[in-house]
Amino acid sequence: MARFVVEMVFGQEHERLAGVRPAHRRYWEVLAERGVLLGGGLYADESGGLLLCEAPDDGSLRRLVAADPYVRGKLLRSIRIREWRELVGGLSRRSGKEAEPQESGTAMGSRSSGSLMGGRQLTAHEQRIASLIVNGRTNREIAAQFRVTVRAVELHITSIYRKLGINRRAQLAGALAA
Repeated sequence: MARFVVEMVFGQEHERLAGVRPAHRRYWEVLAERGVLLGGGLYADESGGLLLCEAPDDGSLRRLVAADPYVRGKLLRSIRIREWRELVGGLSRRSGKEAEPQESGTAMGSRSSGSLMGGRQLTAHEQRIASLIVNGRTNREIAAQFRVTVRAVELHITSIYRKLGINRRAQLAGALAA
């Protein structure tokens, strides 16, 4: 499997982008569940975004990107796909399972954000979701805030609980504080 960075720069048709955004997000949520999308996000100015993907080869990924609702709707000014090789940071996977955080003596290799419980670290996004849960937000409210499905939030919560070794919301605050 190879890793790729996909850069999408949006066109000027903001209303059409907004109309297609739910389908675009659902499309990539499914690919995240399949292990193709490893992470992604928008630029601060919302002019586009980056996706980190894993696929067998360049052609396979290009076919997946071509099926994106933004691409099919010709709503992007440009798309750039480049193979990417991780040097530091801890995104590596072992045997198809989520990797444990990598230890390193250098500042570049250390991961300063995230709660570490039972040897498994919460991602920044999982931390945000956990914080919202502790503050009393419902799954539906969290989904609305991040503009994702409730199912996507539930999958993140399952991952959070597994990493923290808990099985209820009531245990979350204590596990994060430990």
